Amino acid sequence: MNSTEPVRRSRGIALTVACALAMATLGQNTQASMLAPTSCTLNAGLPSLLSMPLLVVLALVAALLGLKLQAHRAGAARLARTLERVDSDARMPALDERGSGDVAQLARAINTVRQRQAERVAEHLDVQAAYAHDLRTPLTRMGLRCEMLEDFEARKAMERDLAEMRELVDGSIASARMQHSLAEPLQRVDADGLIGNLVRDYRDSGRAIALDGCIGRPVVACPLALRRVLANLIDNALRYGTDVRVCARIDTQSLVLAVMDSGPGIRPAQIDAVLSPWVRAQQSHEEKPGSGLGLAIARRLAQSMQGELHLENRRSGGFEARLTLPLVVA
Repeated sequence: MNSTEPVRRSRGIALTVACALAMATLGQNTQASMLAPTSCTLNAGLPSLLSMPLLVVLALVAALLGLKLQAHRAGAARLARTLERVDSDARMPALDERGSGDVAQLARAINTVRQRQAERVAEHLDVQAAYAHDLRTPLTRMGLRCEMLEDFEARKAMERDLAEMRELVDGSIASARMQHSLAEPLQRVDADGLIGNLVRDYRDSGRAIALDGCIGRPVVACPLALRRVLANLIDNALRYGTDVRVCARIDTQSLVLAVMDSGPGIRPAQIDAVLSPWVRAQQSHEEKPGSGLGLAIARRLAQSMQGELHLENRRSGGFEARLTLPLVVA
């Protein structure tokens, strides 16, 4: 059943009651006029005969119009509040289609446009990821041909250019995947198991990563987005630092996951800038591989989960990237 059907039914009942009251009042006035003394003329009794039912009908119609106007205002205010709460970095949620007929129709129209735009964006992202993925094949051929160059300096310069191009391709694919992860629904997640498996994968590949603390309970989160955020933070720590450590804890009503290293850190003036796409921190004269998308993607995914990503240099040396998520116990 449509959500607006009970409202329409109640209005129809109210209108029927109004008509019934009007007819009853009209009948009572007619009967009174027939039993009145014959000295009363028709011209004198006609205005009083018609005035009462007309006033009743007008009063009930005014009341119905007032209720309809109030319902319109409440529905419009509800839509406005929902739209104002949408973050610029988050995908707009589906609007509530309950309420008066016009407001519900407007909400349905907005939801339809929202769904069409989401499908169009998904198609563009698939095309972007496909193009970026196909670029890996010619890059691989160029790398093989580069190894045949006899000029050592030219070969090294070409290898650096190819490595940078691969980073850009991987960044484009990661960006497309990130956009898909923004719409990932919340679900019950074994946070300790997710973090443990991620750290174990890095250890199996020969990377030394320590794990401190635990959550101790299932939580409600976006598992793919959460894993991608942690992987980006760990990759960034391994690229620029050493002694990488993942710390997990519960702080009042928040879930806190921190990735720390003992590297050179980031200049304070650059901390906000490195959270923007394609920006890389200049920490040393040594050129490190990277596209400058890892922290930007991690921040975007954190915001999509209603969380925050905070970066700071540690007082004891090194760098810390701290992810804070609202604690929703499963």
